[in-house]
Amino acid sequence: MQTPLLELLRCPFCRAPLADADSGLACGRCDRRFAVEDGIPRMLHPDLPGAAAKLAEAAGWVEKARRERWYEPDDALDAVLPFVNEELGWDDLNWASSSYSIRVLLDEVVGARTGLRVLELGAAKAWASRFWLARGCEYVAADILADPNIGLGRGAFYGDFARVQADGEHLPFAEESFDVVYCVATLHHALDLVRMVREMARVARPGAVVAGLNEGTRGVLRSPENPDQEAEKALRINEHVHTVWAYAAAFARAGLAIRRLERADGAPPRPFGRLLSKLPRVGPALGTLAHLSVYPYTGVSLYAERR
Repeated sequence: MQTPLLELLRCPFCRAPLADADSGLACGRCDRRFAVEDGIPRMLHPDLPGAAAKLAEAAGWVEKARRERWYEPDDALDAVLPFVNEELGWDDLNWASSSYSIRVLLDEVVGARTGLRVLELGAAKAWASRFWLARGCEYVAADILADPNIGLGRGAFYGDFARVQADGEHLPFAEESFDVVYCVATLHHALDLVRMVREMARVARPGAVVAGLNEGTRGVLRSPENPDQEAEKALRINEHVHTVWAYAAAFARAGLAIRRLERADGAPPRPFGRLLSKLPRVGPALGTLAHLSVYPYTGVSLYAERR
């Protein structure tokens, strides 16, 4: 049975329950109001810390899409996301990494479990909804971008499910609400990585899966200013490139136990990392940590359990 979204929502300021009020939502404790437009609660309130930067980023994504001519909806493309390389003959490394990582999450980490309540952050069009809905799961998509073509508004193409415009660092959901909380290529957009991972852990139930998929990384001696991100930064899109150790530390500080850590594309650690992976006291995760510590720029996926 689908849980009414209002039962899950909380004020992102004071975490009090919300109530319907004048075609929107209202917090009875701090008296803040939140609009509901096109069925999407707008919980990215301008008074939230960092909201101005997040709203500017949302506008930046729309501008980027228009400039690069992928703003208009494309049913044939959206129907096969993220598997554009296999289905459409593309050769896109980013989509290859997202495809591999979502398969691992669905088939190996979550496995045969069905009927779960799932929260995806940075969901964009919510293309992953179709996989969760097919498993009989309750799926909630959240993003700062509610645009009808490239944001949550496009989610209607995939089916009927809850969509919420929200900031991952101030999640408008009750504690211990979800069985799976994850994001794809989203953590590196956070203004405060540690805070966002803590928020993911807060709304996850004990024993829940919490994952960050296809997150960009840099070697420990590499500059945090990745030249590949300059075009996005010029559009006020919040881009950061962290070391794999920063991601691992953020998960640990949030009380999450990392169960699997690997390159986002599934490639094995190279030379010495592969050797380290074979040592009984090291294993694949530490071998990958060693590999990504020296690899210039690539990506990582972390799959964890909420203690």
